[in-house]
This record gives sequence, C-alpha cells and structure tokens, in this order.
Amino acid sequence: MLKIHYSLDFELTNSIRDMALPEELHIQVRNLILKTKKGSVLTKGDVIAEHPAPGGGAFHAAAGGKVTGVNYHNLVVNCTGGDETVSPVDVNSMGKGTELLRTLQSLGVDVAPLTGKAEVLVINGLNPEPGVSVAQQLLRDGREELRAGVALARKLLSPNRAVLAVPKGEQVAIHGAETVGIRAKYPYSLDALVVRAVTGKEFPEGTRVINVMDLYDLGRVALTGLPITETLMTIAGHNYRVPIGTPVRHILDLLGLVAGPGDTIVLGGPFRGEAIYSLDEGVKKTDYGLFITSSDAIPAVQDAACINCGECVLQCPARVQPHLISRCAEYERFEEAERYGLNSCFECGLCAFNCFARRPLLQYIRFAKAQLKAKGQQDAQV
Repeated sequence: MLKIHYSLDFELTNSIRDMALPEELHIQVRNLILKTKKGSVLTKGDVIAEHPAPGGGAFHAAAGGKVTGVNYHNLVVNCTGGDETVSPVDVNSMGKGTELLRTLQSLGVDVAPLTGKAEVLVINGLNPEPGVSVAQQLLRDGREELRAGVALARKLLSPNRAVLAVPKGEQVAIHGAETVGIRAKYPYSLDALVVRAVTGKEFPEGTRVINVMDLYDLGRVALTGLPITETLMTIAGHNYRVPIGTPVRHILDLLGLVAGPGDTIVLGGPFRGEAIYSLDEGVKKTDYGLFITSSDAIPAVQDAACINCGECVLQCPARVQPHLISRCAEYERFEEAERYGLNSCFECGLCAFNCFARRPLLQYIRFAKAQLKAKGQQDAQV
C-alpha cells in the first residue's frame, strides 16, 4: 500500500489578485436551461441560464456585451458592454422563507444546503485539495463576507450549533460559529469526512454543510445584493478573482504560463478536477484552481484492464470497491455498480490517482452516476 501524505498546508504571501477581463467569455451551459440567445445584448449580472436542479443557483454574465455564439456546450459573450451592471437586491430586508430562498437562487446561490431546519451547520474551512489555497485565503482576507454569510445561513437554517472546521492549530474564528481543528491532510477536507470529524457520525440527520467558498459567495450577495459572477482560483501559487467564463487561453497568456505538447491542463484540483479539451474552455463557478501537469510527470490515463492489485480499495476513504464499480460502469452495468457502493462514493479521486494501471476510475464513477441520474429523470417523466 502506498504511504503518501497529501498536505493541505499552504504559505500565503499575497492578497487576492483581480484577473483582467478577457475579450470574450466562454460560459459552459451544458445541461443548463438557457435564458438568452444569440444576438442578445447583456448587462453585467444578467441571467443567462438556470440550473435544472430545484435548489441550483442561476448563472449570470460576468460582463456586459453581446452574445455572439451559442451551442450545446458554450455560450460566447463579446465583452463590450462597459461598466453598467444590474440593480442590486436587498436580500437582508427579506424575511425567512421561500421568497428569500428564491431570490438567493436567482442571484446564483445554491440554496439546497440552506433549506429546512438544521440542528448543526458545519462550515468546511479547509483547502479543498492539495495545491489549492482559496479557503485559507478567504479565512484570512474575507472575514466581513464570511460573517455576513454565517448570519444569513443562521437566519435560514436556525441551527442549534454552527461549527467552523479549520486546520488543526490555526487560530481562526468567525462570529456566530465555534471553531474546531481538523487534520489538514487530503482527503480529510472533503465534506463527508469533515462532518464526521465534527459530529463523530457519518451522514447524521439534521446536519448541513457548506464550504468557505460558498459561504463567502453567500456573504457577498448579502452585502452587495449583486449576483455571483466570479470564482476564486489558485494559479501558479497565487489566488485570483476570475470572471466566470474566462477562457484558459486568456489566463495562460496573461500570467505567462506555458503548456507544452502533451501536457494536461486541469480545472479544479489535482484529484477531483477535470482536464480541459480546449484552451478556449471557460472556467466554471466551482473551479478553484488551474494546474498544468507535464506529460513526463505522471503517466497518461488509459483504458487498460484492471490488474486486481487492490490499491484503490486500500486507499478509498468511503470503504467501497472502486475496481468493481469501474468495471460495471465500463460495460454499462450501472445498477450493478450501485450494489458495490457507487452512491457511497464522494469522488475524492484517490482511487484513480493511485491506480497502477492508470485506469480512469473517477471518470467511470462519474459516468455511472450521470447515467443513473438521467435514467431516473426519464422514468419520472413517463
């Protein structure tokens, strides 16, 4: 069994930097409900798409301009709209209830974790993956937004207890939440494991969890009344405020980064992120990092046969069988994959990272989940 320690510690040396606006935004709209069309003229903050999930947040234009292209994957906005933005909404004046939730959803907030009554609200303040330091940065530089986010979350959920989970030894506090230290090693930063560390239970009833990045967005919405149009990303050791839809090509050119032939560019983190298919691909709301992996550093993932080494099972913190799940997904036996623990997997990516055969285990798992979800939606419509 491999013994590798995936540290989440990061030495912050700078404040958050603003990424310059690109000439075009390439906003991913796959599987979203479009609310605009080619030729439309947008103001910064206009709604461009809604999420099909009941609690999913809407998507907004990060800049004003004209929609010059729309296809199944992307919506392209030519950024020529100036500094004009949509009018702010006073969410703090609204009472607790459906109106407030719908307003937050329309401003881009995922309200699924903020519905109903919670006994415990867990705030995940650990960096999500090695090499990504946005959570640590926000705990240092985003205190005002985080306090506003906690206040609004408490208003919606009325929890008996709010807990901020931070790396053990860190002296961090947010008004309205108690602080608990957790070992700063991956995968202990994942929501399911943070909740277990805080409550001592796995998937306890009456518990809601929200990460610091989402809490910061909630606080910014509460303070400004404006929609979410940016994401925070760790790139080459620094944290940037990046307009959603910014093409990767723009980021590389602006920062002087070079990707050679055969190199892999990953949006997100090194374990759970997704490799891009084009430098024109735009960043998403949940992309918290950008990484360039040399073709010489890590062997390429391939559709090789499983060698039954068992390393993925030994590494799995969810105690499922990734090798069997991936085989079922590979041959479209999705219901059988469920019997091996598909729905208990929280997609940490350790199985794929440690696979000696370099099988795309995480991709197979996500594929199986997506196919079962699509089947469930089709069955519901019949």
